[in-house]
Amino acid sequence: MKKSPLAQVKEKFGSKDKLVEEILSAIAKNSGKPKEDLKKTLSAQSNQKLMTLLKRERAIQEKFGSRDKLVDALVKSRMGKEQKEDKEYRKAIAALSSGRLLDLARRHKLAKGL
Repeated sequence: MKKSPLAQVKEKFGSKDKLVEEILSAIAKNSGKPKEDLKKTLSAQSNQKLMTLLKRERAIQEKFGSRDKLVDALVKSRMGKEQKEDKEYRKAIAALSSGRLLDLARRHKLAKGL
């Protein structure tokens, strides 16, 4: 039988606070919010949502190295034959969530197996 999200968090991280700290270390530099506000927001989320967020951030780190490199790869895949960078497209996708960026990467076939 599958363990509950709470049991999974306790098994892997010990507590929800440690999971939140792990996520903060992965996303704090990409977020425009102060770390304290981000921690408060994350602490209010469900365990399942937090684990999904951590999994997503780790996938970006493993496959692309950083969120900025993922955005670069998406822009490059869209440049076409003229190799012209679309600055408006870069600006638009840079504002998207990590989940949406990963979805775009899958559609552009940049992130196989994610």
